[in-house]
Amino acid sequence: MAKKGKKKKSGKKRKSAKGPAIIDGISTEEMSKEQLEQHIHRLREEMEREREERNYFQLERDKINTFWEITKRQLDEGKALLRNKDREMEDMEERHQVEIKVYKQKVKHLLYEHQNNITELKADSTLTLKLEQDEHRGNEGELRKDKRSLKIQLKELELSHEDVIKNLKKQHDEAITALRQDSERHAKELQA
Repeated sequence: MAKKGKKKKSGKKRKSAKGPAIIDGISTEEMSKEQLEQHIHRLREEMEREREERNYFQLERDKINTFWEITKRQLDEGKALLRNKDREMEDMEERHQVEIKVYKQKVKHLLYEHQNNITELKADSTLTLKLEQDEHRGNEGELRKDKRSLKIQLKELELSHEDVIKNLKKQHDEAITALRQDSERHAKELQA
């Protein structure tokens, strides 16, 4: 509304340059002093309103500019913070990848050692088993020899016992025969 009023004023000024200005349907030349003073008073009030509006809009503009600057600074700070966070995340990702690589190498190394240990244990157990089997075969062979030897000894003892028994029986038979002969002779002697 104030701008429209300004346009009217500028329009009036142009008209006054061409000829007498018309205010409220009356030319300024035809106006009385009181009407002119009232018109001046209205113009001053309008000018004061316009000044107040201008001051208000300047304050609003300053507020908007300040808000703009603060928001821009906050945006720049936010962008800087975001860049820092991005950098931190990239660094963390790099460290994470390095840690994963290190762990993978450790796991690979442990698997390699584990495989070596298994291979060594298999070789050791195979060798131990072979040695024990050889020792067992050797012991079994010796036990068989000992068994055969014992059987031979037992057989020899049995034969020797049989010979002793035969000899004892023979001696016993001979002694009985001698005793019989003695007792028969003795009986004959007693009868004679």
